[in-house]
Amino acid sequence: MSARGIDRWLESERARGAARGLIRYFSARLEGAEHLPREGGALLVGNHAVFGLDAFVLGALLATEVGRLPTWLAERQLWKTPLLPRALDFVGAIAGERGAAARHLAAGELVVVYPGGIHDSYKLARDRHRLMWGERVGFAHVAMTARVPIVPVAGCGIDDVYRVVGREPGLGKLLFGDERYNFPIALGRRGTLVPRRVPLTFRMLAPIDTNGDPESPADVARVRDQTRVALEGALCHA
Repeated sequence: MSARGIDRWLESERARGAARGLIRYFSARLEGAEHLPREGGALLVGNHAVFGLDAFVLGALLATEVGRLPTWLAERQLWKTPLLPRALDFVGAIAGERGAAARHLAAGELVVVYPGGIHDSYKLARDRHRLMWGERVGFAHVAMTARVPIVPVAGCGIDDVYRVVGREPGLGKLLFGDERYNFPIALGRRGTLVPRRVPLTFRMLAPIDTNGDPESPADVARVRDQTRVALEGALCHA
C-alpha cells in the first residue's frame, strides 16, 4: 500500500512530541500489547466515542509503544464533511468497505474498525460504557475472509471525555440525508468543547480465532459474538 502523509510526519521529532503530549494529557495507557502481532495483518475491533478522539489517542500509543500505525475504517459520509477529507486521507483512513478492508489486511496491515460507527460514537451520556453495535457482522466477515485474527481493544474512560446531552435537530440530516447523522451536543471541560483530562486505558485482549467459513452465517455470528462478549467484559462501567 502507498505511503501515508502521517507516516512521513511521524518521522519528525515535532510529531513524536505531539503524540507524547496527547498521551500525557490523558494519562493514557496501553495494556495487553503482547496480543498485537508485531508483523502481519490483524483487525483491531473496539468501542468508539464522540468526535473520534479515542482513535487519536490509540494511534499515538500504537505509534510510540508498538511502532505500528494502523489503517482506520471510517464512516463513508465523513468524506462529504467540509475540511475532513484531506485530514482523513492524511491519517490513512479509508471508507469502511469490506473489500478494501480485506485488501489492507491481506497486505499485512493492522486495520482498526468500530462496528458501532455513528451509533457508538454519538451515543448519549446515559448509554456510555456500552457497545451500540446492533447486529452488525461485517467486521467478522472481513477478518475471516482475510484469515487474520481479531484483537479486541476496550477503550476505558473514552465516554467520559465529553458528556453528550442531546443531538442537534437537523443539520446532520440536511448534510447527509439521515437524522442519525444529526451532530451530538457534547460538553467537555467546564461545559466547553475542550476535552476533559480523563485517564484513558486501552486494553488489548486475547485474539479471537477467526477460523471458519465467512459465507456461513453461523460461523460469522460466532466470531462476532465472541468479540462482543470479550469487549463487554473488559469495558469500564464506572
